[in-house]
Amino acid sequence: MLRANVEQAWPAALLVFITLANFASPLLAYAILLIYSGASIASLKPPLKRLRAGDIAVVALVAALSALLPAIFASAKHHPSLFSVFFVAVAGVVEEMFFRGVLLEREGIPMQAFYFALAHFALGDPVSLVLSALLTPHYFLLGLTLGIIASRRGFHLSAVFHALYNVVSTQHVLAASPATLAAVLVADAAAFLLVLVHFHRCVGGKTHKKFLPGNRL
Repeated sequence: MLRANVEQAWPAALLVFITLANFASPLLAYAILLIYSGASIASLKPPLKRLRAGDIAVVALVAALSALLPAIFASAKHHPSLFSVFFVAVAGVVEEMFFRGVLLEREGIPMQAFYFALAHFALGDPVSLVLSALLTPHYFLLGLTLGIIASRRGFHLSAVFHALYNVVSTQHVLAASPATLAAVLVADAAAFLLVLVHFHRCVGGKTHKKFLPGNRL
């Protein structure tokens, strides 16, 4: 009964997270998401495979390159505080716990990527909303990439990608332009293909069932 209640509460947890992140406190939003995700993972026990050095190296390299490529359109160099760097790294890990640790097995790769993109809408003001809406394909592609990684090795490896990607991305401010958006999407697509090819090769070319919701197979 407790496990069922925890599983069914994820829409409420996501709604609370989005609301707090946009209209109250991002720190509180991530704290609540961490608590819910930790409880859910303890109940669901998603599979975590032993990390291999080759997988870590590939994931880290792809994450860094996909975050750096759009920097050619950076409008300014950014020098974030140590707290900001720490926060975005932890935020990436917490998001992996929720979207890939909890939702992936239940909803499948495409749907968890959709909810991941939805969670990144900035609702605080009209300008932020429009800009974040334009980035929806970026977050969806990123969610697919992270979903592939987690489905092959576990959310602990996708957390490595996400944390590193966030940290590298804080080092520059991107210009708001069609060229920038195109560069971001090209980087996302390249990252997705590289990850897909790497893990496709590692598992012998098997089609992965988690493109469908795990609880409906």
